[in-house]
Amino acid sequence: MKQFISSFIVFSFAFSFISKAQKQPDFVLPEATFNKEEAYKMLEEGTNSIQGRISLKKRGYVNYPGFSDKVLLYPITPHLLEYIELKKKYNSKKKQAAMTKEAAMARIETKTTDDKGNFAFSNLKPGKYYIVSWVTWEKVTRNVVQTGPALVSVNGLGIQMGGSYAPTETRYDATAYEKEIGEFIEITGDKQIITVNIAK
Repeated sequence: MKQFISSFIVFSFAFSFISKAQKQPDFVLPEATFNKEEAYKMLEEGTNSIQGRISLKKRGYVNYPGFSDKVLLYPITPHLLEYIELKKKYNSKKKQAAMTKEAAMARIETKTTDDKGNFAFSNLKPGKYYIVSWVTWEKVTRNVVQTGPALVSVNGLGIQMGGSYAPTETRYDATAYEKEIGEFIEITGDKQIITVNIAK
């Protein structure tokens, strides 16, 4: 049985935790009105299924959502399409694209079935949908740091012989980033099993 999950008053795909001391970003909403009845009608039960995998390639490595991570399916509406376009322009700490609460609630949610980004939706009607999830990837930076005082070679008279040597150590720092991965999917018939590879 499908469950429609409630969300924030104003919803953005990229979740962020903002401390009370920080200023809230300005949320930019689509001008297109969200038609709740139309959206939920598109999410009524059907006979089709979508299965597939989500992945993100960065720096030669393929990354996937974690096991049991959320994968969301939205019906395509003018409100959603405008939101996706706004997100390309407003995705900073000062301004962020967002959807209304009602638009955020009109979705079907599933979870990945393994750590390779595999997922499945069932009982879908023919129609156009947007499937989205998030992938965490790490950027590793290499730094050479001095680990001790510089050593100087001197002769018996106290005269420096050659240059100095400073002991160093190579350290690697990893920073985690989260990227939204989404794709438009269309179902044109009944009793279909559609396999998709959502890769960026």
